[in-house]
Amino acid sequence: MSWRKIILVTTAVLFIAGIATIDFAQAGEKEKWHGASYTVKWEQIEIGDEEGHVIAIYEQKQVYINEMTGEKTPSTTFGILDLNIKTGQGSGHGYGVSFYKDGAKTFRTWEGKSVGEGHWRGTYSLIKGTGKYEGIKGGGTWDSYSLAPQQSYLEGEGETEIPGQ
Repeated sequence: MSWRKIILVTTAVLFIAGIATIDFAQAGEKEKWHGASYTVKWEQIEIGDEEGHVIAIYEQKQVYINEMTGEKTPSTTFGILDLNIKTGQGSGHGYGVSFYKDGAKTFRTWEGKSVGEGHWRGTYSLIKGTGKYEGIKGGGTWDSYSLAPQQSYLEGEGETEIPGQ
């Protein structure tokens, strides 16, 4: 697997993590979302213990679509990957922030690993919100699929609770 495919997979993973913060329904309701991700920055360092083993840090831009409301939400995800760009095997973790039309934001952590060629899977947790998302809690799972260099498709589902809603 080329480093571009790995970037795509990683992008998808982060994108999925970001999708989790799309405009939520009522407190405690299950959410489903999907979206697209594009890697805008990628830096890597060769480890040298085996061919293709790198540590990478990256930034992705995403758009998530809430399957219940149809609302589209932009997001940015940052992550660190420990992976082999030759085999596509690896793991990662990071953070994301989603931006809402009214100025509110939600923040999340994510983690995941490769589960097949161009396919990553993991979990996300909502850690903070501003504006109408103040006090947000929740999390869920995501899947990311590479589409092309630097581009991924994401799917996710989880549960969200917002105090007062």
